[in-house]
Amino acid sequence: MMTNPQDRIKLIDSLRGFALLGIFLVNIMFFTTSLQTISYGVELWTGWYNEILIWLRETVIAGKFILIFSFLFGFSMVLMQERSLVNGRNFNRVYIRRLTSLLLIGLIHGIFIWYGDILTHYAILGSLLLLFQRCKPRTMFIWSLVLLLLVPVLTTGASLLNSSSSNTYEMLSQTDIDQIGKYYQELDASIYGEGTVTQIIIQRLNDFLRSALNMVIFYPQILGMFLMGAYFCKRRFLHEVQKNRKGIVRLILIGGSLGLALQLIMSLVDGLPFWGEAVAVFVGAPLLALCYIGIFALLYQRETLRKALNWFSYPGKMAFTNYLLQSILCGFVFYSYGLGWYGVIEPIWQMLIVIVIFALQAVFSKFWLMRFSMGPLESIWRLFTYWEKPVKQRQNLNTRF
Repeated sequence: MMTNPQDRIKLIDSLRGFALLGIFLVNIMFFTTSLQTISYGVELWTGWYNEILIWLRETVIAGKFILIFSFLFGFSMVLMQERSLVNGRNFNRVYIRRLTSLLLIGLIHGIFIWYGDILTHYAILGSLLLLFQRCKPRTMFIWSLVLLLLVPVLTTGASLLNSSSSNTYEMLSQTDIDQIGKYYQELDASIYGEGTVTQIIIQRLNDFLRSALNMVIFYPQILGMFLMGAYFCKRRFLHEVQKNRKGIVRLILIGGSLGLALQLIMSLVDGLPFWGEAVAVFVGAPLLALCYIGIFALLYQRETLRKALNWFSYPGKMAFTNYLLQSILCGFVFYSYGLGWYGVIEPIWQMLIVIVIFALQAVFSKFWLMRFSMGPLESIWRLFTYWEKPVKQRQNLNTRF
C-alpha cells in the first residue's frame, strides 16, 4: 500500500525532528566542555551512570544524527528542484539565494551564539551539491559511495605505505593527556562560565575557526550523505515505503549489523590504529544513520506508532528555528551571561535538560504551526529565497515540505 502525499510529508518532517533531537543530545556536550578537552578524548565525569550514558552517546548517537540531517538536506534539495519545475521558477537562482542566506545566518550563529554551527558548512557544501542536480540516480549513488569511502580509503592507504605511522598522541602518556584536557576545561570554564561577554565572543571566535578547520575532514562524508538523500528522493524510497519495504529491511540489517559492529570495535578496542578509527567513523556512522532512517520509516507505517512519531514533525517543520533556539537557550544555561553552569552539569542532567527543552519545543512548534504555515526563521529564510511575503497565516500545512 502506497503512502499518500500527506503521510509522505509528515514522515520527512518527523524524521527531521527525530534527527534534531539526536543532534541536540550531542551538541549540549560542547556547550559545557572545552573543545580541546573533547579533542583529546578526556572524560571529566565519574560514576557508572555517567560512564554508561557517555558510552551510549558516543556509540549510537554521536555522528549519526547529523548524518541523518545531512541526508535530509540532499533529499530536500530534490524536492525543492521538483517544486521549482512545477512552479516555473529558476531553481539555480532560487537555491543560490537560499544557500547565501543560510551562510550569513550560519556565520552569525557561529560567531555570536555558538561556535559549533553546522549551517555554514551546509551552505558551502550545498553549492557543490548543485553540481550533481542533473545527475541520474545511479550516478548520485556512485558518487555518494565514493565520497563516503574517500577518507577511510586514503587513511588506510597512507597507513600501509607508512607502516611506522602511529596515533597522534603516542608521545604523551595518558596522565599527560588528562592534565592537558583538564587544563583547557578550566581555562574555558573561566571564560564561558565566568568571563565577560567580550571575552566569550573572542573565545567563541577562536573555537569557531578551530571547529571549522576540524570539520573540513568530514566534508566528503557530509556531501556523500547529501547525495545519498538526493538519491533516495529521486528513487522514491521514502515516498513509497511499503513498496520498497524489502529493500529498506535489507538496508536496516546490513547497515545496523555492520555499522554497530564498527562502532563497538572503536569503543571497546584499546589501541585501535588511526586507520581503524577512520573506518569506524566514516563507514560505521553512515551505515547506522541509514539504518535509523529505515527503522523510523518502517515504524512510521504502523498506525499505532504514527501518532506518537508525528510529534517529531512539529519541531521538524521548524528545524531551522529550533536549532538556533537550542543554541540560544544553552547559552543562557551554561554561559556567564545566564546561569553560568559551564562545566558543572553531569551528563545525566545534560540529557534531562535536552529532553525538557526539546519537549517544550515540540509543544511550542505545534501551537505556532496551528496559526502560521512555517516557523519564524523559516519564514525569513523563505523571504530571502523566493522574495515572497515571509509569514502567511496557516492554510494547509500538508502541502508544504
